[in-house]
Amino acid sequence: MRIATTFGYVMVETVVAMGLLSVSMIAIHGSIRQTVIARGQAQDYTIARFLLEEVVAEKELLPEVIEGRGGGRFPAPCSRFRHEWEITRVTLPRPPIPPGFPPERYQELERRFMKYIGKLQVRITWTRAGQDFEVVGETLLRPGQLWTPPED
Repeated sequence: MRIATTFGYVMVETVVAMGLLSVSMIAIHGSIRQTVIARGQAQDYTIARFLLEEVVAEKELLPEVIEGRGGGRFPAPCSRFRHEWEITRVTLPRPPIPPGFPPERYQELERRFMKYIGKLQVRITWTRAGQDFEVVGETLLRPGQLWTPPED
């Protein structure tokens, strides 16, 4: 009789241990899955940042740009990523001239003053696991790079 009860306890202990092991494996699997997803998102954000800098560099290296917008898809292996860019004009306020400023310096300042500069905004978008992600960057273009029609 004693042998039968010992086997019964071993059976109960085995079932409880397997249950605990199953719950533990579900938790471990969930944490590994979340780690893989976070790693993929981190890689995507890194790639998007480099692609954003690539688009900005293409525009900044041009001798002259005009106001407008555009976009497209990147070639493989980054074909999941799309980009949109927009160049707009930013009007600069005229700084106040301090009293006693020499007139010849004022004329030089007046001649060199840029009334506006260009602003470049770039948006990188992509999809991962059915979710949409985006990275947006803005920069100001160097003075004189934004082409504008001559004043009448």
